[in-house]
Amino acid sequence: MLPLPALITLISSLSAFPLLSAKDSGIENEPGNPAREIENLGGHLFKSPQSGKVVEISLNGARNLTDEDLIYLSSYRFLTDLSLERTTITGSGFVHLAKLEKLEWLNLWQTQVDDRALARIAGLKSLKHLPIGSTRITDAGLKHLRKMPNLIYLGLRDTGITDAGAVNLVALPALQELNLRNTGVTDKCIDSLLRIKTLQKLWLGETAISAMGFKRLRSGLPRCKIDLTGN
Repeated sequence: MLPLPALITLISSLSAFPLLSAKDSGIENEPGNPAREIENLGGHLFKSPQSGKVVEISLNGARNLTDEDLIYLSSYRFLTDLSLERTTITGSGFVHLAKLEKLEWLNLWQTQVDDRALARIAGLKSLKHLPIGSTRITDAGLKHLRKMPNLIYLGLRDTGITDAGAVNLVALPALQELNLRNTGVTDKCIDSLLRIKTLQKLWLGETAISAMGFKRLRSGLPRCKIDLTGN
């Protein structure tokens, strides 16, 4: 053990060095840092000017993104917007999104997500916007959306959704915009749609909705703008 005078001298010499932050020490650039890993995958992070917290992450078109990589998102508790459009994720990694309790926008357009993926995000109570068109979801998966009381926009275009799936949408109390373009719905789903009194915009182009069905919708949902482009 050093004698006391020598120990004091050693401590004094150490205090002359500045305290290094993670960034200064190079830790920020090491593998495993969430922000760095997301950027390496081609993602972009956006901070709130007010809080300085990361509130939006975009990984659109990230070709190398895997479901395992979604673990890097779990630490961003203030995240409100997440876009994974045009990636090959299946949703098996959505367990890592469970802690994102402030998430309001989740863009899954043109991904490989399926019904099991919807079950994994059913607990995101703050979710308001969910574009899930051009995916592998089916009628059975829509039952999981019943647990999302704040959902305002639901994009289901270019999927295999049919009249049977539309029944599940009646349980969404806040739904204002619904995109069913190029799906398998017919006039048989109109009874279900008429029960969604909160609807303000409805896309039904490239479906089997008839002129008579359109008239029923116009009459029953007078405040809803209905787009039948392509019919």
